[in-house]
This record gives sequence, C-alpha cells and structure tokens, in this order.
Amino acid sequence: MRGFTLIEILVVLVIVAIIVTMAAVHFGPSDTDRAQQEAERLQLLLENASDEAIATGQTLGWSIDGNSGYRFWRQTETGWQMVDDNDLLRPRTLPDRIRVDNVRVNLAPASEGRVVFLPSGVNTPFSMDVSTENFVRRLTADPIGHIQISGGSDAAPAAQ
Repeated sequence: MRGFTLIEILVVLVIVAIIVTMAAVHFGPSDTDRAQQEAERLQLLLENASDEAIATGQTLGWSIDGNSGYRFWRQTETGWQMVDDNDLLRPRTLPDRIRVDNVRVNLAPASEGRVVFLPSGVNTPFSMDVSTENFVRRLTADPIGHIQISGGSDAAPAAQ
C-alpha cells in the first residue's frame, strides 16, 4: 500500500496557504470601502453628538486630532474639555490611509477647527471630506443636524 510522502503533503499545504492568502488579500476591504465605512460611522457619531447636546443641554464640539483621528469636546464654564466619559463620543483613530479634512463651517474653513453642536438643536451648517488618495466622500450638515453623505467617485480630495 502506497501513501503520500511528507514532502508531497507539505507541498500541497504550501499551495493551499498561497491560494488562501491571495483570496484574503483580494477579498479584504479596499481603501474605498474603508473610507465609505468611516464616512458612515462619522455621520452617525456627529448626529449622535447633536442629539446628545439637545438631551443634556450642554454644548458639544468635534475636532480633528492631527492627521490621525478626531475627538469630541464638551463646553464647560472653564472652557472646552475632551469627552472621555461617553463610549460613543470617545476619541477615535482613523484607519490607515483615511483622512478627514476640508472641514468648513458656514462655507468657511473652521476657524477654531471645531464643529459645534448647540443644546437648542439649531447648529451652524458644516461640511467635511473623508478621503483616501483618490476617493472622497463629503459629509454635509444642515442647521437642524441632518447629515448627508455625497460623492463617492474616484477623485482627488478638494484643496483646503
């Protein structure tokens, strides 16, 4: 009775491993998919911050944290303090190769770099881009806190 040698089994295992690795790389999320997911996550978090400001009666803010992420702020009597007691509004790190930029409040670049959510529920309109090297999704908010995502074509991000 003849069986397989150890070398033959190892060769088959190496071939299977190579095929599985190629499939995982091919079917993994692309930068475009990750930018879309991040735009949707940011849309929901910003809408949540607007709702939280109304519910708590406190002014909340959002800002970019360098090039690597973003964070939420709470305005107190002594100034802005980072929100660290709310799991949804905790500081976030952006995935690799994803940027949030071109933040505009009332069509002008954000002066303090902060988007503000007022307890009244009436906010200043803003927009921002979530982008990769060649894919841009724009988030645009109206004065009552509805945020829409637009874009999606392969295009270079707008200049700041």
